[in-house]
Amino acid sequence: MTATDFKEQSGIIERMKGLINSPEFEQTFASLSASLPKSKQFLLKMELKRLAQPCNYYIDLRGHVDGDVKPFVYLGKTHHLDDTARQIFENGVNDYGQYTIGVYEEVMNADNNFRVRHRKETEERVRNALAQRRNGLQLPDSTNTQENTEPEEETNNPNKLVQFGYYISRCEERMNYGIEVEVRHADQRFSAMTTDLSVGGCKLKIPAGRQIVVGDTLNLALRGLEKEFTLNLPKGLTYQVLEVDEQDKYNYLRLKRLNPEQEGSFNQFLQSFIHGNKRRYKVNLDNTTDAVITKGYEQYYLPRINTLPVYLSVVDGQVSSRFCLTSDYNKSVWHYFLDEQQLSVLSHVLSAKRLKLLLSQTSTERSSILYCFTHAAKGKLYFYAATDLELAESTALREMFFGFGAGKPSWRVFHLNLLKTHVSQSINEFAIPGAVNTQKPFPLIAGMLKDMHYIAALTEISSAEHRRYYSAYTYQTDKLAALNKFGLSKALQAKPCEAIAIHYINLRAESRYLYKTTVLVRNKPEQTPISSFSRDFSTGGLQIEFSQPVDFQKGDILLFELPDLQKITNKHQLSGLPYEVMAVSKSRTIMNLKIAQTDYHVGKAFFQQLIQSNRSKLTVAEETPKYPGLSDALRNMYVKTLNNFAVFIHRKGLRHDVNVLGRGAQPNAIHKLLQLSQQSSKSLDFSLLTKEHVLTQEVAHFLKQMKRHDPSKQFELYIRVTPLDNGQLEFSSHYDFEFKQAEDLQIFILDAIEHHVLFSFKLYVSRTGKLDSEYIAKEIGYISVYAIHKAKTLEEELWHVEGVADGVETSAEIVARYNAAACTAQQQARMAILARDK
Repeated sequence: MTATDFKEQSGIIERMKGLINSPEFEQTFASLSASLPKSKQFLLKMELKRLAQPCNYYIDLRGHVDGDVKPFVYLGKTHHLDDTARQIFENGVNDYGQYTIGVYEEVMNADNNFRVRHRKETEERVRNALAQRRNGLQLPDSTNTQENTEPEEETNNPNKLVQFGYYISRCEERMNYGIEVEVRHADQRFSAMTTDLSVGGCKLKIPAGRQIVVGDTLNLALRGLEKEFTLNLPKGLTYQVLEVDEQDKYNYLRLKRLNPEQEGSFNQFLQSFIHGNKRRYKVNLDNTTDAVITKGYEQYYLPRINTLPVYLSVVDGQVSSRFCLTSDYNKSVWHYFLDEQQLSVLSHVLSAKRLKLLLSQTSTERSSILYCFTHAAKGKLYFYAATDLELAESTALREMFFGFGAGKPSWRVFHLNLLKTHVSQSINEFAIPGAVNTQKPFPLIAGMLKDMHYIAALTEISSAEHRRYYSAYTYQTDKLAALNKFGLSKALQAKPCEAIAIHYINLRAESRYLYKTTVLVRNKPEQTPISSFSRDFSTGGLQIEFSQPVDFQKGDILLFELPDLQKITNKHQLSGLPYEVMAVSKSRTIMNLKIAQTDYHVGKAFFQQLIQSNRSKLTVAEETPKYPGLSDALRNMYVKTLNNFAVFIHRKGLRHDVNVLGRGAQPNAIHKLLQLSQQSSKSLDFSLLTKEHVLTQEVAHFLKQMKRHDPSKQFELYIRVTPLDNGQLEFSSHYDFEFKQAEDLQIFILDAIEHHVLFSFKLYVSRTGKLDSEYIAKEIGYISVYAIHKAKTLEEELWHVEGVADGVETSAEIVARYNAAACTAQQQARMAILARDK
């Protein structure tokens, strides 16, 4: 018999795992299988014994599953599993007590296995074909009421634009329900159909061509309901048009009911009718599913932002930098602005005078380019900073700042964007109808954020190879004292600014476990060891603490000895273990280390076995935030105001796609250019960004080599716009990696600056990790109640995201880099193009 023959007894098999060799096996099995025939009991017992047999098969899922496959060592054997398979393997070993045939088959039959998917899809197609042959051709229902379960029109264009921080929540449930209505608009009267219905509104499907716009008032007579119920609505119901979605044959109107309190008895009837029929006709889940998609992409994007959001407090006209929201990818910006005492100088950099200059800009995006360098003297670090707006006042001063500053290794260029915010934007929002849709921060957190009115978004856009273009500017050395006006004062004490890490699920490659044991540390084998103790460990690293400060630096290779742990193992020699220093605390007493790159590491093998054998006894290390809830509040404030754009890369099998683009509250220049360049207003065309899959192919190449914790890969995109004599615009896009020589790129950019209008953007591509499903758990749970297939479809889309690119505009910087004299003319030309309508 095959495993499928025991489907009905799967519960018994699950219950009997791990009891095969136990004394209570016979008694438990007899009680669970009492209702089965003796022959079936015998076969089931044989099946249980087969599943419990030890297994020596290697499992290699590379190319067989839709997931990120990684090496997984168990008892000295290396399997290749994705996260799903690893969880099944570990649970199975825990149930059976060892690696068995049952564990092997559970792993190989996981739902994300391509072979299993293909089999299930084939079975589903066969069942549908047989059902159609049995039932014959189905005639459509001719009644007025009808169930709307699928959209009537689907677009062939899969491209999607996701607006971060934008979730439409309803105060009541809306049911997919189609009824005939009579529409009265001005002098017009015509029939239409609803596609969904609630007490406070509805969505209406009308023939295309009707002259109805947003803000119009309509009167509806519910003819379909009147045929079945006595409604007593002689004057009908009055609605206001909130949105018009124009399609080829039909227009869809989103309507809000006006003065619903005047028909109290009808409201009660309709509410009861929806509650009693929502299982039959299905609740409209559009808003909730949109929110899941938006929040899911946010959770991929935010932990990988290269921009550093700096939260500015304004009290009595005084501006100070209070918090920074840090990620693994923007911490370098945070560290750059720390002085010799490890104190942040951002309050000086983002001074009130500099912010007022930004606020005086007439454009919707208040941004500039910030140029910085440092000078060390007498043990102190002096910062120099200037924006392009300040340097534009004097050509000689600008050339001096560029020429002198770029000659220093500390030269950095940042994109500075000033965003307006408010404490009300710190609220967590949910998109579940009829429920509490917000979660306010704790009073302590709200009090800390009440004076936050601006966010300064700093993105480093410089690179080492670009310094030579700035350092080529000449200047008079005897006039360098003029640069002192851009120096940050040491006399004024900077107000404290704290770095708050983005709260996210544990993004480490593996769990860490709290454990204290003696660790002896040497630089070289012949040296006297320094005693320390471990704070936590994993298979790939350790965190240790010394009683006195040490002089070890990041990158040092140290030799470890574990005398206490040596007492519990004879198989592994726990001395001379090489570990690399990854980080040292300010007090120089705590170090984070990882195993040195060797083909085989005894320490890793030992800790793998130790964790495997004692997982239930070990305590997982979890980081406790200093201010619980603050990270989420800051995250909400940034996501609802950000101006960057995000590009998401999906992987399905061996194929990569770029078809999802993220935007903030205000569209970036890239969104406007995509809108101006596309041929049809009813579709999203990303070809200007993807350039006939050039970007997709290049990104896919790097993603295959990248690990989740690797630094981001940078690309520059150049979009050249040419105004034609007939008023039209001609677009062409190019990536920096398409130019073989730096000279070729320079020729292209100089020509674009002189004869065209040049836009440039920088993309920071990184590999994604796990999706933080807790953030969308409420919405997914609500959707699952009414449409489990939709919940699975949403999760399927999100789990296919393999990479994300954080994008920022660098147009002003690239013109200054190659031809600073053309900055003003190019900026005016860019603004004129962005002000155009499609």
